[in-house]
Amino acid sequence: MFNDLGYQLRVVWACAKKDFHAALTDRLFTILSLFVPVNVLILMSLFVLAGANAPTAVVMEDQGPYAQAFYLAMSQAHSFRLQKNSAAEAERLITAGQIVAVVTIPADFDAKVQQDQPVQVGVKINNLNTDFTNDIRRAIPLSITSFYAKVFPNLVSVSVQEKDLYTHDTGYVPYLGVSILVIALMMGGLLQSGTAAAKEWENQTIKELLLSPASRWAITEGKMLGSFIVSLGSTVIVLLVLIVFVGVVPINWGEMFGFTLLSLVIFNTAGTLLGTVIKIRQPVIALSMGISLPLFFISGAFAPISFTTPLLQVIARIFPIYYQIVVLQHAFHGFALNTLSLGGNTLILIGYALVLIILVTVALQRTTVSH
Repeated sequence: MFNDLGYQLRVVWACAKKDFHAALTDRLFTILSLFVPVNVLILMSLFVLAGANAPTAVVMEDQGPYAQAFYLAMSQAHSFRLQKNSAAEAERLITAGQIVAVVTIPADFDAKVQQDQPVQVGVKINNLNTDFTNDIRRAIPLSITSFYAKVFPNLVSVSVQEKDLYTHDTGYVPYLGVSILVIALMMGGLLQSGTAAAKEWENQTIKELLLSPASRWAITEGKMLGSFIVSLGSTVIVLLVLIVFVGVVPINWGEMFGFTLLSLVIFNTAGTLLGTVIKIRQPVIALSMGISLPLFFISGAFAPISFTTPLLQVIARIFPIYYQIVVLQHAFHGFALNTLSLGGNTLILIGYALVLIILVTVALQRTTVSH
């Protein structure tokens, strides 16, 4: 019994080494598997960084304390990316489409505020982008209210008492950055393991393995282990970009590493299943990219799925990417994005991994080859 187990483990390791060396020699697909997820992370992070806050020029015609307090209120509205410009420069920027709005604080701002007279704060909006336009339209009244609440608290008869569910705020970039990490892991895992499995069928080297005395379970585990080792390279690069360059640091490093590795197991197993069933690399690549983006958008990448429609909530819960976003958001930010415990979400992901491993083994067991 122990001799047989030792033999099967040697088969697992031999298959893993074989796939690892094959990946190193097939540079085109290895580079694709390594850098596609990194490119996804970088490009989507740049998209997030560009779209997080509306670029806005502020023309400070008054430099008094009240004008400065109003500018401070705007900067704390979490909707603007402010820059101070002259009137001519601000006009040039908005005409060129480089900013979304120009806010002009008039020269008599302080004098009229002190005299309790109405003040006209000019707002010019480039309303080409609806999201930015609505942000500006909501944020200006909020800035005015915040200004009066701090400078003249007695004049504001209605106040808001905020009670935060979490001890810290999390911006749009840190939240979405974690979601982008998941899709990067998904694309990397599917591409690497899927192309590796399909290549065996294209080159017909799978016949040698299936005709050997090794169990197909050991062959399956070995191939997935080899792809997992190769995928670790892109995973390390993606994590470095996210943590070092984007600045999204996990609050629980142990959870982050554990859930990242578990996600990689799931995606590599799914890719192996895809390559085993389809057997040709080009369709595997197309499907890996084609299914990743839709799943990303419906699985709570931008906000918890409880904020979406009931139908999308049902669909999202079918796929493991939803639970991977949940657990990694907990690892990075301490969020609880569903009603399940962290252990419950983890058990579901382990269940997905086991089911996928069984499916790959069954798919290989049902395969027949001619001598």
